[in-house]
Amino acid sequence: MKNFTLLICFLLLTLGFAGTANATDDCGCKDSENALKNGNFESLDYWKKADGTHFRLDEAYNQCGRYNGLIDQSGYVYQEVAITGGSAINMSVYGGTHDVSKSHKFSLRFYDRNGYEIENERVTVDMDYQVTGNGRLKKFTLSKASVPANAVKVQFRFSASGGYFKIDVACMSITPPPTTADCCKDSENSLKNGSFEDGTNYWVKTQGTNFRQDDPYSICGKKNGLIEGAGTIYQEASLTSGTTVNVSVYGGTHDTGQNHQFKLEFYSSAGALIPVAETPQNLVQMNYKVTQEHKLQQYNLSERAPLGATKVRISVISGGNFFKVDVVCMTLTPPTTPPCETCTDNKLVNGSFENGVGDWTTVGNVFADATIAVCGSKSLILAGNGSFTQDFAFESSLGNAVTLNIFAAVKENRDQKIEVIFLDGSNKVLGTLTQQIDKLISSDPWGMQKYIIAGSIPVTTKIIRIKGSGSEDYLAVDGGCLTFSGPPLPVTLSAFNVKKEGTVATLSWSTTSETNSDHFEVQHSGDGKKWEVLDIVAAQGESKSLVPYSYTHTNPLASNLYRLRMVDLDGTFAFSTIKSLKFDGDAQLSVYPNPTTDRIVLNSSQAISSVKFYDQRGVLVMNALPDASNAIDVTKLSQGTYFVKINDGTLTRKILIVR
Repeated sequence: MKNFTLLICFLLLTLGFAGTANATDDCGCKDSENALKNGNFESLDYWKKADGTHFRLDEAYNQCGRYNGLIDQSGYVYQEVAITGGSAINMSVYGGTHDVSKSHKFSLRFYDRNGYEIENERVTVDMDYQVTGNGRLKKFTLSKASVPANAVKVQFRFSASGGYFKIDVACMSITPPPTTADCCKDSENSLKNGSFEDGTNYWVKTQGTNFRQDDPYSICGKKNGLIEGAGTIYQEASLTSGTTVNVSVYGGTHDTGQNHQFKLEFYSSAGALIPVAETPQNLVQMNYKVTQEHKLQQYNLSERAPLGATKVRISVISGGNFFKVDVVCMTLTPPTTPPCETCTDNKLVNGSFENGVGDWTTVGNVFADATIAVCGSKSLILAGNGSFTQDFAFESSLGNAVTLNIFAAVKENRDQKIEVIFLDGSNKVLGTLTQQIDKLISSDPWGMQKYIIAGSIPVTTKIIRIKGSGSEDYLAVDGGCLTFSGPPLPVTLSAFNVKKEGTVATLSWSTTSETNSDHFEVQHSGDGKKWEVLDIVAAQGESKSLVPYSYTHTNPLASNLYRLRMVDLDGTFAFSTIKSLKFDGDAQLSVYPNPTTDRIVLNSSQAISSVKFYDQRGVLVMNALPDASNAIDVTKLSQGTYFVKINDGTLTRKILIVR
């Protein structure tokens, strides 16, 4: 009996030792070294489960401690950890199941700052170990040599399609990417004391901020900066609008649960904050947790100084606990502006606005400013609704073509434009060349863009007006250059008129100067789109005195447009202004449908005794009478344009027959 009792005691002790061996105190992963929380599943804390997943603690197959985790049947459980792009991940975890016919997996999934999983970067391991009676789980490993650059968090997930999935000792180590600790030479740094070797000098702290010099986490030199608790420090540097700001800075904290930030802001010469949309480039979340290696993580910020900025501020903002910072290095790259071009024989006065807005007629808020310029130190600014103009007295001897080169840009597209306007002696507009200004100041390359506005000069032009305008927002211009080219206009047209004389139109014009002129084409149109030559009138050729000309149009339409094409001996030509003339028949007769395919209907206030159709050569091609409904069959006509004469030409219409 005594021997039997001793045997039982021995067996109990043996089983006790065996159980202790399975649930070792040394889990192989200290909490301080594990990026995951509660990796030994001594509770369910910190682990999240998908809807419908039955996840609980279990004691049967614990690898370390008293409990392990257990998924009953299907589902998945996960935990997420903040991470920096370029980091390396190494992970070990123990798992097992009674049913290897079901799918059981471990996986690492990476997500960007918008919460989307980064494609093709997932790491997955099949958990295919079937547990045995020894009560042990099998060790599996997952790793990622370099986390995607845009990753901000990693998710460790274990999933089951059925059966039991037992898990224990999930241990994740994260190694930040190696840093090249460039100390940023003072001569290359726009900031002062960026490595905090000179204490807290040059850094401004907001009220209530506890900021001091520190030793343990220096990246460059022997010191780093340290904010204890919540607060902000900052430093400012001077710059010009359009300057590109790049900042490299190292940071770290013991508590990533607090909000820690690096931020770029811009201020005007009056000290006013200039709003800039917050982006991941100018507002960076510092989420690196320092380790025993006493290293900080490198972060980068970049932004272009907005219009009106004279200072940039880099702020280090702590939400609480400790915020360690070192090697704050800022580089400033001024914008590359287009070169000011030499303008020979410029007809504009003060085209670069170095004398302010003198010599320009302005409406609204128009001023000269040094914020953005190409030529000299100033440009003209139109802020809001308004305009600016300058008139030039034109002489035909200057040539037949004009070119305006001008630099311009806008903040936003709001129908801002530059115009070259041609006026006759009575200030009537003969034509306009228009250029919409669509170059955004903030777009690459920063600043203004060169625009070229060019075209032919109408013959009777006496004044050329340069005009800039906008209904709202902002327009900047500089370096305006107005020049002329081409041979002198062959004809100086002093007058061109048309008038009704009964049923005919009389055209009269005169010149005061002709040089190598050859002839005038008298052109006519009913719609302003298609023009025909009515006649060719020989020109004087050479003249310095007044020469009159005339032409009679015996077959006008109800609505008529006339112009002259003035041709030189070498083929050079120019057009006159367009004159219009209407006859009373316009209100007495209508023809429809027009265009037509088979028939037309005439609606006239007079009795219709005859209808004649003439082709464009003036040849009669059909003579007809309308039926009882005033309709005429036109299917015998070929496709084309015809003149219709009613009652021997008393009323006339030009119609388009389409078949």
